[in-house]
Amino acid sequence: MPMPRSEELSREQLLERQTFQLQLLDRLRQRDDAAGILIAATELLGTHMKAGRCGFGAISADGATVRVDADWSGTIPSLAGEARLLDSFGPDVIAELRAGRTLVVSDSAVDPRTGAHLAGWNSIGVRALVVVPLLRDGQFDAMLYVHEPTPRAWTAMDISLVEDVAVRTRDAVDRARTEAELRASEERYRSLFNSIDAGFCVIELRFGADGRAEDYRFLEVNDSFEQYTGIADAPGRWMREIAPDHEQHWFDIYGRVARTGVAERIELPASALDSRWYLAHAYRIDRPEQHHVAVLFSDLTERRRTEQALERSREELEVAAAAAELGRYDYRPREGTLTWDDRCRALFGLPPGAPVSYEGTYLAGLHPEDRERAHSAVLAALDPVGAGKFEVEYRTVGIEDGLLRHVSAHGLAFFENGAAIRLIGTVQDVTKDREATAALREVSERLRLAGRATNDAVWDWDFRTNHVTWNEALFEAYGHPLTTVEPTGEWWLGQIHPEDRNRIFASIHLVIDGDATDWTDEYRFRKGDGSYADVFDRGYVLRDAAGTPLRMVGAMLDLSTRKAVERQLETERQRLVHAVEETTAERDRAEDALRQSQKMEAVGQLTGGLAHDFNNLLTGISGALEMMQVRIAQGRVTELEKYSVAAQGAVRRAAALTHRLLAFSRRQTLDPRPTDVNRLIFDVEELIRRTVGPHVEVETVGKAGLWSTLVDPNQLENAIINLCINARDAMPDGGRITIETANKWLDERAARERDLDPGQYVSICVTDTGTGMAPDVVGRAFDPFFTTKPMGEGTGLGLSMIYGFARQSGGQVRIYTELGMGTTMCIYLPRHMDEPDGLLAETHATTSMLNRADEAQAGCILVVDDEPTVRMLVVEVAEDLGYDVLEAFDGQSAMRALQANPGIDLLITDVGLPGGMNGRQVADAALSLKPSLKVLFITGYAENAVIGNAQLAPNMALVTKPFAMDALAARIRDIME
Repeated sequence: MPMPRSEELSREQLLERQTFQLQLLDRLRQRDDAAGILIAATELLGTHMKAGRCGFGAISADGATVRVDADWSGTIPSLAGEARLLDSFGPDVIAELRAGRTLVVSDSAVDPRTGAHLAGWNSIGVRALVVVPLLRDGQFDAMLYVHEPTPRAWTAMDISLVEDVAVRTRDAVDRARTEAELRASEERYRSLFNSIDAGFCVIELRFGADGRAEDYRFLEVNDSFEQYTGIADAPGRWMREIAPDHEQHWFDIYGRVARTGVAERIELPASALDSRWYLAHAYRIDRPEQHHVAVLFSDLTERRRTEQALERSREELEVAAAAAELGRYDYRPREGTLTWDDRCRALFGLPPGAPVSYEGTYLAGLHPEDRERAHSAVLAALDPVGAGKFEVEYRTVGIEDGLLRHVSAHGLAFFENGAAIRLIGTVQDVTKDREATAALREVSERLRLAGRATNDAVWDWDFRTNHVTWNEALFEAYGHPLTTVEPTGEWWLGQIHPEDRNRIFASIHLVIDGDATDWTDEYRFRKGDGSYADVFDRGYVLRDAAGTPLRMVGAMLDLSTRKAVERQLETERQRLVHAVEETTAERDRAEDALRQSQKMEAVGQLTGGLAHDFNNLLTGISGALEMMQVRIAQGRVTELEKYSVAAQGAVRRAAALTHRLLAFSRRQTLDPRPTDVNRLIFDVEELIRRTVGPHVEVETVGKAGLWSTLVDPNQLENAIINLCINARDAMPDGGRITIETANKWLDERAARERDLDPGQYVSICVTDTGTGMAPDVVGRAFDPFFTTKPMGEGTGLGLSMIYGFARQSGGQVRIYTELGMGTTMCIYLPRHMDEPDGLLAETHATTSMLNRADEAQAGCILVVDDEPTVRMLVVEVAEDLGYDVLEAFDGQSAMRALQANPGIDLLITDVGLPGGMNGRQVADAALSLKPSLKVLFITGYAENAVIGNAQLAPNMALVTKPFAMDALAARIRDIME
């Protein structure tokens, strides 16, 4: 800094001034406030010069007055805080100062520039003075003065010292004020920074050799940062150190913002931070080479989890989103510019991107009644001597949409050199809150009026003050004078019967302390005379926007009369219940006897039907065998074939009858497979058409996307054909049969109506246009041997077989019929989740397997059966096929054979064996000895419970008694190959 008047001073004077300057600099370094610097400088200068007074004055903006900011007083009274008109000291003097020239007066009484204005100088007690003007932007802005009460000849040293102090002090004051404004600005920034209801941080990116962002370090975070991220002590730490598994997309996005300077707004997960989701707005700050990025983010975790779990209703989401949105504004009064975001525009009824201004948009969009108040709040926030905060609530009238809105606005003002330069902040739509408050006032008024018009004891409980207000009905209905009632919640609780008190306290606080609004309960309430009334109490909780309970209003209804009647009715009901129980017990005993009689009748009917059918079949078999013996004795062997055919036919009919009985009893052996029911009905459609004849039209309707079901396809095919035959018989004059499939999802009620478990089912329905069925016929339709057909035209086992098959398959059969309109028979089968097997076409060999005995086979077979005849036949079939055969008659002998002959390839075993081990147990034990062993089960009627309905393993197969020897041979060859 150049020293003023240095050329006019001697070397000693320069050294003296330099010494003083060092003292001044040392003194000023101890102060960081403008006022303190001024006081220290004037005191040091005045003392050093032994002056009467020394001070700093600030010139007003219009240049007319001077205000003394700091004043050191020696022998002259202080002027601190006073203001004086400059013109009172003479125009020549002021002109020099405004021109930037130092004013030096040795004696104001004789100086021509001051002599005509002695009154002004005498008013401040000055005869000699040195005044150094300080200019800013060419304008007279401030001055440093030194006053003497008597004439004084000022030396060049004096003048240069004052000029030097003025310049140095002015620089120090400017620097202090700038630093103070910076600190205030930083404090306001920090206040806003930490008051944001969101996370905020400033990060520094680090890039790898490939130019990709590999990590970032936290430089600054706000108070909400730890709450939103769970990261403590973040400043200075690197993200990879905090969360090594943090997703790379965060680093890529922030790296792109740091590189390009283009802000980005993203919504992404942060799995490493407790699986949170964030909505983040990232933008570059500071110099580009610093790679600093600011991130404003909010936690969307709850919203995302809610969306993924239940997808809450759109209306609730929209309300929640609207309640959380904030509009941003930035007003710069010096430039006269106003900037809004689109949310702020929406609150004034403007479309996105619409231009805005302070007067033409902000003030014009305010409600006329709120305009002056809102404008005054802006001016107060921009006042340098004010708090610099903007907080106001006003109404807007949409400029384009005309809607009335309530807006809450908050902001902070920023100042420079004592002038407001910026007002920034947020606005929020609080329309709903204000409407709710108005509605609450309306409801409260209505409750007050309703309380005067009702006999109920209406109450209003203010939780903030624990004050309960009752209406007059508390005295009129319950005898408690309002003047004697303590208006607290504790008084009300104390009037509740001791046996009800804890229950009521818990039930009402469950609503108050939770998030519900409605409460109801019944209890006994003590009246003024000490008796108890039965009451029904109900209340409604009023909450603020945050869900905090504020009040609860309700009404207490006296139920004493009704309760007395109810108790009387309950006594009568108990008497009637006792009488009904006695009557019901008698009825149950009669029904038990009737059911026992019906059971015996059904058993007799079943036995008679079996005896009739099997006697017919046995007659055919025994007669055929007897005739074969006669013809053999006569040598007429050429006639044996017709008797053999007749006997085999009788055997097949007996087997079919047995299968029907087993199906009815749900004991038949099924071969369930994943089945495409649509394909099955389309495959048998032509067979059904030929079976029912040309006078009956057949239509099949297959449901698109029909589910698979696990069922024996052959048995299902037989069931559908039987239903179609029954439908044909119900239409003697012809008609239509419709076979339809569908997917059914049965809930609790629908499943209960069909006697099924709730779940997914495939339905197969056969509908005819026939005569229909009477209710008594429907009731007996599934009974064995029950038929409505003429004698000899039906066995009565068809529907019972279908019923047994459906139940054994985990399903059900239901009849829907109307006399004269037709009947629908529906089979319901459980859905199976696997894909259906392809319907494999059966290949029928043109040559009997028994006729191919010359094709010798390699392998060893163990045959296990306790029936010698069956065992003999199986052994002969296996030997005819060329296999080595071993025999066993029970499980123990079979195990001995297996242990003694490890080369056995196939185990053929009857399921029902004596001696404690059944065929399945023998197979399991054999497989433990030789896992590659193949197994062929022979099963009769009840063994299916041992085999199970599930699919057999690939190395197992099954044949059902009775079986043809050729079929047995084919099955043996198939499994061995």
